[in-house]
Amino acid sequence: MKLLNEFVIKGSPSTVTAQQKGLKIIRGTPIFYEKPEVTKAKNLIKSELIFKAPEEPYEGPLCVRIMWLFDKKTLTKKENKTFKVSYPDLDNMAKGFLDICTELHIWKDDNCISKLELEKAWCREFQGTFVQIWQMEEHDFDTYVLGWRDRVT
Repeated sequence: MKLLNEFVIKGSPSTVTAQQKGLKIIRGTPIFYEKPEVTKAKNLIKSELIFKAPEEPYEGPLCVRIMWLFDKKTLTKKENKTFKVSYPDLDNMAKGFLDICTELHIWKDDNCISKLELEKAWCREFQGTFVQIWQMEEHDFDTYVLGWRDRVT
């Protein structure tokens, strides 16, 4: 794999996800809308990512690694530098983040991502969203895919 880009969005990541929709019933018809706190969180991420976009969007196959490091006031020494197993859900965090990257033309479309690595953890020393974008190469197929063949045959 060849590293195309890496960047950090400093500050404790938002716990708001794009899946948190509001619902209104108007004349018996359910209407879903984006809550103001979701819009605010998305705009904050966009304001950081807009300067990270390449001149031309990346094309696949890509490997994207995202790590969210959180802090909380009550974080104990034992909890520090451990994986976070509480809200928000990792898949919901990733979906919103990947959609924003697509909107900002960091990659052509998120369907060109062939490998996605996600982590969320507690860390008192530094907080932020850490992103790496890798171009996968033909020989990576043997490393990542064919290694499984031995386990299932």
